[in-house]
Amino acid sequence: MRWLRVVLPGSVVVIATLWLYAPALRFELAGDDYQWVQHAHLAMHRPMLLFADLDTFYRPASTWTLALDRILWGYRPLGYHLTNLLLHGLAGVGLALVGRRLGLPWLVGWALGLLWATSPFSEEPAASVAIRFEDLLLLAWLGMILAWPRPGQRWRTGGGVAAAGFTALALLSKETWVITPGLVCALEFGFRKTDLRRALRTALPFLALALAYAVIYFLAFPGSKNYYEGSLRPLLKVPHQLAAFLVLEGLAPLAFSLSAAGVVAVVATAFVVVFGLRRHNPAAIVGAALLLLPMLPTLLVPYLPTRYTSIPYVGFLLLLAGAAQELVRETRSGWRAVEAVAAVVVLALVLVAGAVAVRADLNDLRRVSEAHRTLLGEARACLDRFPLQRPILVVREENDNPLRDITTSPLGMPKLLFPRHSDPYALADAAALFEWVFGREEVSVRRFDDGEQRFRESDGAVLAHRTGGFSWLSLEAPRLGELARTTREAGSRTRIIYGAHLP
Repeated sequence: MRWLRVVLPGSVVVIATLWLYAPALRFELAGDDYQWVQHAHLAMHRPMLLFADLDTFYRPASTWTLALDRILWGYRPLGYHLTNLLLHGLAGVGLALVGRRLGLPWLVGWALGLLWATSPFSEEPAASVAIRFEDLLLLAWLGMILAWPRPGQRWRTGGGVAAAGFTALALLSKETWVITPGLVCALEFGFRKTDLRRALRTALPFLALALAYAVIYFLAFPGSKNYYEGSLRPLLKVPHQLAAFLVLEGLAPLAFSLSAAGVVAVVATAFVVVFGLRRHNPAAIVGAALLLLPMLPTLLVPYLPTRYTSIPYVGFLLLLAGAAQELVRETRSGWRAVEAVAAVVVLALVLVAGAVAVRADLNDLRRVSEAHRTLLGEARACLDRFPLQRPILVVREENDNPLRDITTSPLGMPKLLFPRHSDPYALADAAALFEWVFGREEVSVRRFDDGEQRFRESDGAVLAHRTGGFSWLSLEAPRLGELARTTREAGSRTRIIYGAHLP
């Protein structure tokens, strides 16, 4: 009946995740969700795109899951959100199993899984369809840890194949996978308890793969990564993030400063890491790797959405649990009951506070959903005259910005929502939005950023968006590309989109 020791608590973690995020099941898709679903739609008709990037973001594992969602759910957003929540709950289960694998007590492992799955620090991958790649990457790393041989064990064929498969899944999930060699080193040194030189040798093939990936990535996608800042100021988000994890200050998404709480958090975290290393605690060492290494690729990005805190929080929980395990081993037996009660009280408080914060944040996401629902209704109202096989100039003639209104008056944590200023209400890509509204498998709607030149001599249609809806200004506009150029130069925000039947 050992399987019950996994199935029963695992069900609790998944059900708790579904219960906490149940309001999200009624939300519309939002923002980048539409572009990712659009990409998956096209990939189902052109299979090579199943391994393609989306705007230089190479995350095909997300494309695969979204293609499966399209097969299962079609154009019902509930199904896409349900997949997200199941992936998130499964990641919580994976964390619990990893905790057990690394030597933590059964109850502690499952407490960590539940704590992470319901934490506001892991919220964005659960609530945003476009951000599910974070949970896919985490699942890949957790799977790799579970496949890693224990101390004294030799590699077996099944374990090697599983580790290789999870490494491949990580590679196909998100670019942050390149820190995998560091995780491998931590597993060898901290979990298998090999010497550091052997751990580094084991990590070498992973390092070679990561370096080859990085070279190919920047050769294949040479576009500007304009979200990096050419200064050291973004580094201040590291002490701020650690302080937020330690509940010393609230998490802010940008405009970081070095606070006393941040200094205390850095010193405390460094002490715990050193303590875990000196005691050679597997959970502490692997946790330190998962806490610190995933921060590296985004160190110079000057903002901190919860997609960036999700995996580091896994490492933080493992690090603290491993250090606490060592402290308990040194404590006299008479005090252990007191420590256990104190730990339960702290965990319960953090769990409740996290759930309350998530529910408050979902109120903000409900406002985002309602703004998109309004825009979807406006798009459907003009769909009967939407021409296929000809370019359409979409002109944004309103200055409404519901995302700005939500971020300036949040009901939950301070948050960062990214507006798309050239699109209606700055909410969602116009082409991806209309493709979703069409709801027809055989119809694709694309955005052409080079449309002014491409359609310079083409006839097309002009669609204006004003507060309250879309309005067709012309269905027979000559030289649409030239019209788009003059309209843009006059100060209007424009997009050129093109609807067509897929072969």
